[in-house]
Amino acid sequence: MAYGKYYNPLILARLESYFEAGDWDGLAVYLDSLSHREFRMAGEIISVQIMPRVPDTVFWEAFRFLLVYHSKAFLVTLLKSVPLRKQKSGFTLRQDGYVPVAKFLNDAGTELDRAKFIRFMVEIFGEDTEELSYLFGSLHVDMPRERVQYLLQGRGMACYYLLFQCMRQLEHERDFLVRCCQFLMKKGDALSFNLASVAKLYFDLTSVKGTFSLHLAPYQLGCLDASFESFCRVMKSIS
Repeated sequence: MAYGKYYNPLILARLESYFEAGDWDGLAVYLDSLSHREFRMAGEIISVQIMPRVPDTVFWEAFRFLLVYHSKAFLVTLLKSVPLRKQKSGFTLRQDGYVPVAKFLNDAGTELDRAKFIRFMVEIFGEDTEELSYLFGSLHVDMPRERVQYLLQGRGMACYYLLFQCMRQLEHERDFLVRCCQFLMKKGDALSFNLASVAKLYFDLTSVKGTFSLHLAPYQLGCLDASFESFCRVMKSIS
């Protein structure tokens, strides 16, 4: 594997020793001793070479420690490791080790860090309703309007199913629903446009303007809110 300009075997070896020992205080001392360039290199090594392959318990311990140590420097670095980890061995938030991370984000982290974490995970779990629901619950994203703001940024069938459910909860806020449809249409992909088309029909949003040729039978509209599986069948039938 080509690691590029941020590969240094000596730094890698030192970092691995701290991770293997779970010596987070020692890691902090070591990171504090690095030059600016070496610090950036260490962050890249952690995100690309170490975090994707450590055991789950170590992953979450390190995640929390580095957030507490320097969230501004490490949050993006840590998030960068998640797709690599997911590809390598799978990834879930539904683990005991994640709980302290969520607690930090809720109680001590900045609102910017919390929002950045949520947006990233919505992208990661766009096809998993259980993970998305757990994410929102763990970080107290409880109100439908707040959920919509995140879900509109995501993609995937599960993401859009939860978005549709939130829109149903807000069905009397018609101007807001119109803006949601307009945002979806501007995203430019087929699934987003189809959801905007479906929402226009389902909520009878006549003020949503666009070139729509979608026609759904009443039973199909009724299936949209029956279950995730039913929602998927309807959406796939018009793709």
